[in-house]
Parts: sequence; structure tokens; C-alpha cells
Amino acid sequence: MDTAGQHSGPQTGSVSVVLALIAVFFLWSPQAAEAIRSPSANRECSICHIMWLTAFKRKDVTTLVPYEPRPVVETGKQDVSSTERMCLSCHDGFVLDSRFLWKTGTHGHPVGKKPSKNIRIPMFNGKEVFPLNDDGKVYCGTCHTAHGVEWEQKESPVFMRMKNVASSICLACHENRGTGPKKGNHPVMKTLDRFPTVLFRAGAKFSKNGQVICESCHRPHGAEGRKMLVLANKSARLCRACHEDQQSIIRTKHDLSLMAPKSRNSKGLAPGESGPCGACHVAHGGSGPALWARAIPAGMDLRVARCVGCHNPKGIAKKKTVGDHSHPVNLPIARLGIKATAKAWSTDLPLLGQPSPLVPLPLYNGDGLKARKGGRIGCGTCHDPHRWSPDPSAARAKDPRKIEGGPGDSFLRIAHDTRGTLCANCHLDKRPVLTTKHNMTRSVPAAKNEQGRTAAQSGVCGACHKVHNGKDIFMWARGKGPAKGVIAPLCTECHRSKGSADKKLTGTHTHPVDVRLARGMRTDLPLFDGRGRSKPGKGKVDCATCHDPHLWQPGVQGGKATTEEDGDARNSFLRLVAAGDAPLCTDCHEHEGLVRGTDHDLAVTAPRARNKSGQTVAESGVCGQCHAVHNAETGVRLWARPPGAAPDRMEGLCRSCHVKNGVARAKVPPESRHPGEVSIWSSAVRAGFRPSPGADILVYDKGGQRRRTGVLTCTSCHDPHQWSARARVAGPGKNTEGDIGNSFLRISNSESFVCADCHGLDGLFRYKYYHGTTSHKRYYLYR
Repeated sequence: MDTAGQHSGPQTGSVSVVLALIAVFFLWSPQAAEAIRSPSANRECSICHIMWLTAFKRKDVTTLVPYEPRPVVETGKQDVSSTERMCLSCHDGFVLDSRFLWKTGTHGHPVGKKPSKNIRIPMFNGKEVFPLNDDGKVYCGTCHTAHGVEWEQKESPVFMRMKNVASSICLACHENRGTGPKKGNHPVMKTLDRFPTVLFRAGAKFSKNGQVICESCHRPHGAEGRKMLVLANKSARLCRACHEDQQSIIRTKHDLSLMAPKSRNSKGLAPGESGPCGACHVAHGGSGPALWARAIPAGMDLRVARCVGCHNPKGIAKKKTVGDHSHPVNLPIARLGIKATAKAWSTDLPLLGQPSPLVPLPLYNGDGLKARKGGRIGCGTCHDPHRWSPDPSAARAKDPRKIEGGPGDSFLRIAHDTRGTLCANCHLDKRPVLTTKHNMTRSVPAAKNEQGRTAAQSGVCGACHKVHNGKDIFMWARGKGPAKGVIAPLCTECHRSKGSADKKLTGTHTHPVDVRLARGMRTDLPLFDGRGRSKPGKGKVDCATCHDPHLWQPGVQGGKATTEEDGDARNSFLRLVAAGDAPLCTDCHEHEGLVRGTDHDLAVTAPRARNKSGQTVAESGVCGQCHAVHNAETGVRLWARPPGAAPDRMEGLCRSCHVKNGVARAKVPPESRHPGEVSIWSSAVRAGFRPSPGADILVYDKGGQRRRTGVLTCTSCHDPHQWSARARVAGPGKNTEGDIGNSFLRISNSESFVCADCHGLDGLFRYKYYHGTTSHKRYYLYR
């Protein structure tokens, strides 16, 4: 100090020194310690509030340096007692060394800045709980006060404006940061399974219950990283401290600091600035519960949208897209017969060829997060975006940009190996294909799919299916063969000349596909729409209506995969057996099933007879003795026997057996035929003129096709599948001698039936005794 116009400063200064020494004396004395609890303007308060000293109240002196009670400092304009320099006058080691909090290279809570619009400073009794300086900026005294000491409490630091329990001071202003994952913020007040030692060493704090709080990641003073992070997160050190299971993303194709270093997240940060985790996730202000930091396609299911945000034709992963024909998502796993929880999967289905129990894979809720209960299939069900290989011992690539993924890595949770382990973990009903001829690793190991990979390279499932970028329905991985329908071309890609299965062709005459069931028919077998989806009762017949390409024998979880095995009606990938009573055939052709147990059931009348393929009825089934679903002798009725000589096709089929030395040589009708030059109206045409209920006589053309007008032939009068027109039942199961009331005749009611149109009252006689000599010899056409 200096007096006005006099040199009395030194004397006054001496007085000040003496006062300071006296103050030190009191501070060291027991009485002074007790006085600390009783503030006095002339003692402890004046340490900071120097203007309260009596010496500063003199009117006859002037300070050497002009005193400004509210100076302008770096943080703005504020009272001298609350400046950083005042704090550091003690915290420089004189009382407590706090200089490390401000040392170069550390990051602390910003001061000298006005709060953003996202900050809400709470009010109490009309005053701000956390005051700002004269310029409306944050300063040390915003959070701290020398008057806030409560020595008795132990749960919060002292010298704070309010108790800071579980980061309550942080959340009081930063409300928008504590809203939780639903609002795009990292969860707080969540208990960890373990405490990361590396965070403790860096100064992180947790609640007394071991829960994550703001200060678990942030330090308001002396933080190592930007945004007051306790650890610099450039290489995901902070994230990895808790999320150890995610750190395997480093140096993989999902490490954008290597793969897309110029890309930027939603905060405008490049991977080099945000760290590999921050390229896709942000702790605050993320998009949805996943804290997502990248663009999400609008309107897309969140179970896939985050992945597709990069894996699209214009995204940073445009070389790795999923295509239009990809594995379905947003479906419950229960559809596959699996009961799933987050910890275990179980099933009542047999687990052929795979270890048990099943590997529980994650399912996802509508927010795209792992579901504890329920959940549906998402990209992450098969893929772990943080781990390149399901094998934890697999070495990381030195440069992931130079490697190409395969079925054993590519972020898969389970290897897509030669046994189809990944696929078989869910598609339990497809597991039996491993032991069949459709396992190309054994039957045609040299065959390649569209990617040029053998089954050994693509896996047993990958030989025919591509999980992503399939060519068509069923995620097809091969070409298409010559066939109609939706599924048949997939089958004939192999089952064709020069195809992988060229020894198993369907032939020129085969069961029709891409057709609907005829009127009156129904089936429990699958029918298909134009996209290959099963439409019970409404779709069209296709190869997969009768065949299950993954199961060799119906109801038997196994089969032989040797190329020497030749199938028959009991196996051959049929959905139901066609052997015996032929339930596969009769599921659609219900009426034709009445042939069982009749004289036309060769299991009854000729069990040793063989069809064109050399099969007995035990091998072919009751239907297979006369009809061949594939490689038929003729396209008419898919006949399985060489037709006999006859003027029309239908009679020729009958004379396959009803000829001398034939299977039915005991029942050979005489050479008597209805005149071919006489054209007959069918019942459909006659219905408008002479209705004949129950008297349906069929007419045909020479080629054996039913017509509205045509000639009479064997099956005009005979229904070869129903023994008696009076009873719609199967046969008795033994060889039976027929009479004029059965013998496979179509009608029993002769009222107004077609024969009477020409023959009048004689029509019934000529119908019943058509094959007798007396029924023809007196008629003028036979004279």
C-alpha cells in the first residue's frame, strides 16, 4: 500500500506481516482450531475476502495496484474471491496441491463459457442453485463453494454447492444426459458384474452400490481424454474397460479407423477422432437404445436397419450388401420348434447329427436390442459385429483390408462349416440332409455353386443356399434348370442332362407341376405361390409338394448318403411314403385311393408283378404299379407299364394287363368295341337336355383325353379305382369274382344314362353285358 503523497507503505506493510504471523499463530493453536468452527470476518473469511480486512478499509491509503473487486479474468467478470487464482493461492501446495487438476494436457469441466441450450440450471427460492459469473458464464464457484462444508457426511465431497451423491450434481444440470438408453444415452445407475481396475486407477468413481454413474466415465478435473473422459478413447480404451467382449472388433473389417477412415459418425467425427467404438456408438445423443451414431434407413426394421445403414449400395460397405434374396428377419424362432431364452435353447425335436444342447443365439426386440425373453431373428442372431471369427483362438489379420471372409469367419457366431453347424442350430428339421445323397460334400464333391465353391468350401447348406445375395427364392446358390413352376427349376438344375444329378432324371413324361388341384381335390401337402411360399389349399403343385429335399425317408431321421443307394417309393426324399397303400398319392387323389384292397390292387392279385422300372408292388406301392410319377412310359395317365395294342390310348392302357400272358390274363375281354364312328355326348353336354344323375359315362378322343364329345372306351364304363358304384369304399382285400353290380362299373342307376339315347330300353342290358356275345350279335351294327 502507499499513502496519498507520502512514503509510508513499508511501515504499513510491516503491520500486515505482523498480523499475518499472529494469524498463523492462532491457526496452530488449539484455540485457533476451535475458532475454525466459528467464522470470523477478520480471520478465515479474510483469507479469500481480503477486502474484509480492516487495513483495506482505511481511507488514508491507496493500494499499490489499483484494486478491482470484480476483475475480468479468463473465465469472465467475477468477484476476486472466486477467481481461479484465489483458489490456487492455497491449492498450489501451501495447503493442498491441486495443480495436477489444471496441468497441461488434461481436460476438465469447461469454465468461462455460457451454458448451452441443453443445460438446465435448477432454481431454489428464486435463485440459481449453481450460480454463473457476471457474464453468465460457468466458473469454479458454479459448482464449488467454500461455505458448503458438512464435515459429518461421508458420501459426498465437501466444498460443493450441494451433495454430489451418484453424480447428482452432474445430472442436476445435464438432465438430457441421464435419460437412459431409450433417449440415446448411456445407462446410469446400472450395476456392473465387476469393477474395471483400469478405470479405478484413472480416477473413475461408482456409486456406493457399485452402479455406473457419470463419474464412472468422466472426471470434472484432470481427465485424460476429451469430454472429461477418465481415459482417452481414441483406441476405445474407455469402452473396452467395461465392454471387454466387444474389444475384439479392433483390427477387423468393422474397425472403421482402418476400413473407412474418412467416414464420419452423427457427431461429425472420423473414426480416428471418435475411436473404433465411437464410429458406430455414442454415449450421449445416440439414435435409440443402441446409442447408434450412424444413419439408419427410415422405416426399416431396427433388427436389420443399423447393419443396412452401411451395407447398402451407397453405404461405406457397399461391396458387402445382402441383396433382395436374403435370410428372413423379424420372425420368431418358435416357428422352428425352438423354445428360446437368453441363456438356453431347447427343443422337443430330434437333434440328429449335432451336439446338444443347442447354442443359444441372441434374438432381438423392436428396438433392435437383445431380448431377454421372446425376441425375433435379426442380423445379430447369426452375426457378432464385434468378433471376426467364432474361434476365439483365431489369429487376427495384420491388415483386414486384404482378407476376404469365408464360412468360418465373416463375423459369424457359429462357423458355417461343412456340417452346416450354424444353419442346423436353428433349422432342426433340415439336419437329416447330412446323411443323404443331397449332402454334396459326399455325393458330388466336385460340384460348385454360383460362387464357384464346392460343398466342402461352402458347407453342406451353402451348396444350394446363400444366406445373402441369393439368386431367387430360398436364397438359391445355383443356376436354374429347364422346368415350369417356381421350385422345379431349382431341382432340375442338378436333375438334368449333364447336371450334378444326371443319373436321376424325371423323364419326358412326369407328374405335372405349376398346376392347381382339380376341382374337388384337397391335400395337406404343401402348395406354393409364385414366390415359393407354402399356401395350404391355394397354391400350385410343385416338386416340393411331394418331396422334402432334406429328409431321405419320411419320419426317419437318417439315411444313407452313398451314391450306390437307389431309392424307391419308401424313401427318395418323399414327404409321405408312396409304397404300400400310397398315402402320398391318396393325399391328393383321395378317390383313387379306393383301389386299395380291390382286384386292381396288385398287392392282392399279383404281388410278384413288376412295373416298367422292375419294381414289385411292395417297392412301388399300389399306385406305382400302373402310374409312374417320373419317367412314365407315356404321358397319358403317367403309365408305368407298356401299353397293349388297341385302337385308342385308354384301351391300350387297360390291355397292358388284360391280355394273353398279361398280369390279368384271367380277365381278358373279348374283341368287342363300341363303333368308333359314333360320337357320344358326355354327361356334361347332356346335362342341359337329358340329365342323368349318378350315371356319368366318360368319353375320350383317340389320344386318351377326356372330351365333351368323343368315343366310348374301357374307362367310359369302368372306374378302375372303385370296385362298386354303390359303395364308395376300398376293396375287401382279396381276389373277388365280380358281377354285373360291381366289377369297377361306373354306374348302378340306369335312369336316363347315355346308352339309352340310342339303345332305348335295351341300353341297360347292353351296358351290363357289354362283353358278352349275346349283347352284340343281334344288333344291326354287328351283323
